Amino acid sequence: MLFLLQFIRKLTLPGISLAFAGCCLLQCAVTNAQNQDTAAVQQQVHRHSARKATLYSAILPGLGQVYNQKYWKVPIIYGAGGAFAYYVGYNQLKYKKFRVANEIYQIDKTDGYTIIDGYSVHNSRLKAGMDYYRRYRDLSVLGVGAIYLLNIVDAMIDANFFYYDVSDDLSLQIQPVIMENTVMTATLGVGIRIVF
Repeated sequence: MLFLLQFIRKLTLPGISLAFAGCCLLQCAVTNAQNQDTAAVQQQVHRHSARKATLYSAILPGLGQVYNQKYWKVPIIYGAGGAFAYYVGYNQLKYKKFRVANEIYQIDKTDGYTIIDGYSVHNSRLKAGMDYYRRYRDLSVLGVGAIYLLNIVDAMIDANFFYYDVSDDLSLQIQPVIMENTVMTATLGVGIRIVF
């Protein structure tokens, strides 16, 4: 703006310089108003999208929570998912050991004990151990899937409630009221008003 005023002073004809200054100031005012209108439109256009949050969480677990600005949920998602993934690997490893030992037992049919990870297991219990670890491996896989689905549902719900007003004025007021009935007589009662 200072540069503009110095430029106007250098013009030789005062009538032309005033007209030019008026046009420049008008142009600056119009441009400023357009910029404010554009900023207001851009703020209105950028609505928080539940579809985006859902898609982000489906692509990468926790990304929808970051989009919803619920950063504290990301370590919970990865902690629970990592724990279930660990148990999938652990139970799969144990299942393979019991399965191999059971296959050897089925070929030899010798009565005795087999040592698995430093523990002696009776050969008649190998099938039960194999079933045990297979069952918990499958449950751990279901746990990983459940964490993945809960992550997506949580991102979608948080995005839908992103603009939900949670104010401190949540109250319940119970007070006596006088109600009019159809025969125009007053009746005493209790009124309940819930304020959100």
